[in-house]
Amino acid sequence: MKFTYSSGQRPLDGFTIKRGIGRGGFGEVYFAISDGGKEVALKLVRGDHLVELRGVAHCLNLKHPNLVALYDLRKDQLGDHWVIMEYVAGEGLNAVITRHPGGLPRELVREWFLGIARAIAYLHDHGIVHRDLKPANVFLENGVVKVGDYGLSKSISTSQGTPQTMSIGTVHYMAPEISTGNYNRQIDIYALGVILYEMVTGRVPFDGESAGEILMKHLTSAPDLSRVPKEWVAIIARALSKNPSQRYISMAEMIRDVEAVGPTGSPTPPPVPPLPLPRPQRSVPLPPSVLPASVRDALPAISTRQQILELCWSMAVTVAFAGLATALWAALRPETYRDQDWTQLSTLFFLTIGAAWSILIPAKFWTDRRGDGWTRRMVMLCLGGLVGLLACWLDGWALGASQQITVAHGDMVFRLFPHDVATEASYICYYALAFFVLRWWRMTARRRTHRFSFAPILGAGFWAAVLLLLIKPPHQPWPGLAALVLVMAAAIVQLVSPWETAPATVQQRRVRLRYA
Repeated sequence: MKFTYSSGQRPLDGFTIKRGIGRGGFGEVYFAISDGGKEVALKLVRGDHLVELRGVAHCLNLKHPNLVALYDLRKDQLGDHWVIMEYVAGEGLNAVITRHPGGLPRELVREWFLGIARAIAYLHDHGIVHRDLKPANVFLENGVVKVGDYGLSKSISTSQGTPQTMSIGTVHYMAPEISTGNYNRQIDIYALGVILYEMVTGRVPFDGESAGEILMKHLTSAPDLSRVPKEWVAIIARALSKNPSQRYISMAEMIRDVEAVGPTGSPTPPPVPPLPLPRPQRSVPLPPSVLPASVRDALPAISTRQQILELCWSMAVTVAFAGLATALWAALRPETYRDQDWTQLSTLFFLTIGAAWSILIPAKFWTDRRGDGWTRRMVMLCLGGLVGLLACWLDGWALGASQQITVAHGDMVFRLFPHDVATEASYICYYALAFFVLRWWRMTARRRTHRFSFAPILGAGFWAAVLLLLIKPPHQPWPGLAALVLVMAAAIVQLVSPWETAPATVQQRRVRLRYA
């Protein structure tokens, strides 16, 4: 590692450089001695020095035993800016974690965590967000934990990471909302949750071959808590929630839960009160051995009221799309309706609406990436059976007198079910199996890859054709109507379901450059 200045040089009046000790995205850090004999760390600011200097200026007068002290900002004769700060000769947390690949002892975890958390709580109390918490910025000197880089500076010691971690830096500790430019104290709570996970397991919760891959895991994947000791599960799970509003409200609250984990690890963190969300929600504390539902959420929480409003809108628009699709089909087959027989069109219209609604209603309240697929398939199987009953009724199940058993009692006539019940059961079996074989809920996922895709439509058409060969619903106005209903439903549910795009590649590039 080549530095701009070597031992013995005096680029800044009053200080003599002894050696270079680190380089980062914002400059170089040197160990130096003042003319009065005080050991300091000098940082030569490079790159976007205005951002660096503004951050340091906010922190110059902060004093806390767990923060690396910032002494002054100076400018040399060449016009370069320097930050004069406390020199910490102790070992970094990253080196300690490297020596404990299976995780640190519980007591050490508590000491390191509480020192970091108290420093960050002090910053938060003064309206400052660290934004770059990671083990390489945390040190231990004479038994005191010290947190550095809170002025947007980089490490004041040589990185202990691999070339990959050196190149992508803090992506391992980024909260999901950072990709959108959101900066508040919740990102520090998330980063500290990652550090706590790393201290107790020896590894970060999300890793990958590139910065983009790691960032997408932060956005969409739940952390694997199976390796986490049970006394830490509830704390880490809450700190790593994808939704910022479901994390700890403050660092002080997180400190209380960690302090409740005694040296033996037997006490369980006490239940926490409900979070002050914009709308009242139930907050039921779970035991630490159970993964809270908030960790399984890959997307920010959507209120029940908003879900219902979205569902009502989707169902209403479904009617419009079903009418448009039916009219288009009638225009493509004008010879079929030359005699103004609209039976086929009405059957197609109402069946399409029924099938689409049967997909939209349960899928609206299912999460996008988690859940028991077989449970969902059984729900869809039952809903498909109901669509089959609708098809029976539209095809004259209760109107076809030639197939009904008529019972006369005085002046009253009762019509019972069709004589050939097995024939009508084919309707139910056809639609039930069609709803069972496909994962219809994925077509309505809020974070699906594309707003509209032909792949689900082709899948619906394929299985509709296969089932049509095996179970041909009788008495249809024409054989392909049942298949057309499924194809149209697969297209409509995609068009009417809300869609949120994942962060674009350009955003990932911006994050990589800013935090490399």
